[in-house]
Amino acid sequence: MKKIAIVFASAAMMLAGACTSKEPEKTVPQEAEQAQPATEVVATQGDGKVVELTDAKQYAPGVKVSQLTILDFNAVWCGPCRQLAPVFDELAGKYAGRVTFVSVDVDKFGELFESYKLGQSIPAVLFIYPDGHTAKYVGTGDLLPASKFEALIDAALAE
Repeated sequence: MKKIAIVFASAAMMLAGACTSKEPEKTVPQEAEQAQPATEVVATQGDGKVVELTDAKQYAPGVKVSQLTILDFNAVWCGPCRQLAPVFDELAGKYAGRVTFVSVDVDKFGELFESYKLGQSIPAVLFIYPDGHTAKYVGTGDLLPASKFEALIDAALAE
């Protein structure tokens, strides 16, 4: 019976860790941290749909984007990620033409996830601004309900 209780407690702690949120951390790209100089601006298109990442180099740290770009680091096995996915899809439609939404599967692009130093919890959402700085949100605390996520996007667009 004790073993079952310990297993249950461990699982609950892991789920709670995945759902925790941290204060958004804004970073400014530093040339010393970049393995290579920033490339040309990635022409992003917020066409109202979530784009599935296929090339990690496209959004490597230090990338410049033409408009606000939001990366959602997630996995199919992650419960909180599945809760965030429909909100992410809805907001992609709402901000069509102004914001690019990109889904990043951490099982396929783990190195990209690690390169942004987002910790070990998912979902993790990264805002990449046209000037190159970023804001990080880990867990769903700052992103759910959808109105919270929307407020973050509106504030980012106002910057």
